Amino acid sequence: MSAIKGFHHLTAGVAGAQEDVDFYVKLLGQSLIKKTVLLDGDEPIYHLYYGNARGDAGTLVTSFPFRQRGVKARPGSGQIRVINYSVPKNSLDFWRARFEAFGVTYDKQTVTRFGETRQRFLHPCGIEFDLVASDQDSRTACVAADIPEQFAIRGVHSITLSLREVAESVIFMKDALEFRYAGEQGPYHRFETASGAPGTVVEFQHEPDRLQGSSIYGEGTIHHVAFAVDNVEQQMALKDKLMSMGHIDTSESVNRNYFRSMYFKMPGGVMFEAATTDIGFTIDEAADELGAEFQTPSWLSERKEELLSRLEPISI
Repeated sequence: MSAIKGFHHLTAGVAGAQEDVDFYVKLLGQSLIKKTVLLDGDEPIYHLYYGNARGDAGTLVTSFPFRQRGVKARPGSGQIRVINYSVPKNSLDFWRARFEAFGVTYDKQTVTRFGETRQRFLHPCGIEFDLVASDQDSRTACVAADIPEQFAIRGVHSITLSLREVAESVIFMKDALEFRYAGEQGPYHRFETASGAPGTVVEFQHEPDRLQGSSIYGEGTIHHVAFAVDNVEQQMALKDKLMSMGHIDTSESVNRNYFRSMYFKMPGGVMFEAATTDIGFTIDEAADELGAEFQTPSWLSERKEELLSRLEPISI
């Protein structure tokens, strides 16, 4: 049985920090549960975490606002193309009216795939999102004063990867990650782990003519997906399995303060991560105060005020 429980988080490079907060918190009703800093490199870039109020794995999307550095990434194949959020059935009319009120770009027609109705809309930096209507999601909702629970986002439903070739990636999902192959519809392939409920689904979109996208940190692309594992022991067991199959492009276990990460690339070029669930977001803030203050890991504590002074002020 796969050690992967479903999603932990997704991480995207976006434009401005405030417009990102407005998108996730004011539009979508998610909670800003952590304001910290990108731990790679010396120049401070926010790392902003959004999810339900508890910060549960599988509800999390995180952002690096790269406009301040002026770095843009190139969308293309070999990337996560779409972040799909789970919402209750009969809620899509509510969300379309909300997109109209907020001036959000969205498709006027829904599509149905694998028996699920989807509503496409765009992040201000151009990243694609779908709302997927489902009655199979029991996770704690991302409620807000103007978003009733019966319409509220439950978390990440699935991701859609853009791939030029799919054959080896199908084998990888089944043999390396132990996902079930759940079906094919046109250019789409679906994989599920655990129960197959929202939060455990990966889709491929076969796009053989789409040019390869970049894999750098930068504005306008989804950099990686993190799957949830329990601990470092499970990470290393997965690493050993990948290495034994010839997938040697894997990292060591990296300390990300709130979890530990092991990164690896799947055959189609998409960056994957195994993130542990054994640390959590309450190591530096109380559960009812998540996201209240800017936080840094212990090894950056002496630079906390200096780092914050070089970042764009944000408000909720």
